Amino acid sequence: MPTTALLGLSLLAPGIACAQTDDDWQYRASMYAFFPEIDGRLRAATPAGDQLTVDADTLVDNLHFAAMGSFEARKGHWGLLADLIYMDVGDSISNSPTLGRGTVPLPSGVTADASLDIEAVAFTLAATYRVIDSASNTLDLLGGARLLDAKADLEWQFDSPMGPLPPPMGQGKGEASESGWDAIVGLKGQHRFGSRHQWFVPYYLDAGTGASDLTWQAATGIGYSARWGDTFLIWRHLDYDLGQDRRFEDLSFSGPAIGVAFNW
Repeated sequence: MPTTALLGLSLLAPGIACAQTDDDWQYRASMYAFFPEIDGRLRAATPAGDQLTVDADTLVDNLHFAAMGSFEARKGHWGLLADLIYMDVGDSISNSPTLGRGTVPLPSGVTADASLDIEAVAFTLAATYRVIDSASNTLDLLGGARLLDAKADLEWQFDSPMGPLPPPMGQGKGEASESGWDAIVGLKGQHRFGSRHQWFVPYYLDAGTGASDLTWQAATGIGYSARWGDTFLIWRHLDYDLGQDRRFEDLSFSGPAIGVAFNW
C-alpha cells in the first residue's frame, strides 16, 4: 500500500495572536503528520490468541485512509474545541512460522497467512475556560464528551506440508466492534520560554468514563514560533479500557506527530 501522510489540525498549544484583544474571536489550526502505534485486545476465538497490534514502523505502509483535525475558537475566557481522528489501517503476515510478532512459534512445517484491518473514529467535543493567560503560560480547563466508534476484522489460514488446515481452527475470521460516548474533563496549555518567548512546551490531558470503563488522553512536546507560524514535535497517546466483557477489551493510539500551526 502507498505511503500516505496523515494531515490534521492539532488540539495542542492554544496560542494567541498578540494584536488581538479579549473581545475578538481567536482561532488556531495546525497541520501535522501523526504516526501512532495501534494496540488493543480483541476477544475472538482464534488460534492467534486475542491480542492485536499494528506497529508504528508498518503503519504508514499499511494505511488505507486517515483523516485528522481539530479546531479551536475562543473569545475572552471561553472557548470551544472539536477534535477528530479517523483511521482505516491494516497489517498482514504471509508464510510466517510464528504469530504474535514472533512470540508464538508454530509447529514444524506449519505457516500462517493472516490479515488484520482496524477502522476507528475518535471525536472529542469540549468547552474550555482559560484560567491562566500570560506571555509565559496559558492554561485552559475543559469539559465535554468523546465518541469512539471502532471495528476490527481478523482473517487467518494455516498451511502444512499437506496443504491448508481445515476450519474452524485452520481457517476463519474474527470480528469485534465498539461504539459509545464518554464524558471527559481535562486541561491544556503551554509554557513559553526564550528571549522572545519563541520556544514553547505544549501539553494536554483528559480523562473520562461512560460507555468505556476509562478513557484518557495525554500529549506534550516542544515547539518553536516564527513570524509565519509555529512548528512543533509532540507525542500523543489516546487510551481506552472498555471492560473485560467487551469484544474489544482495550484500544490505544500512541506515537509522534510533527507539524506546523497558524493563529488568527
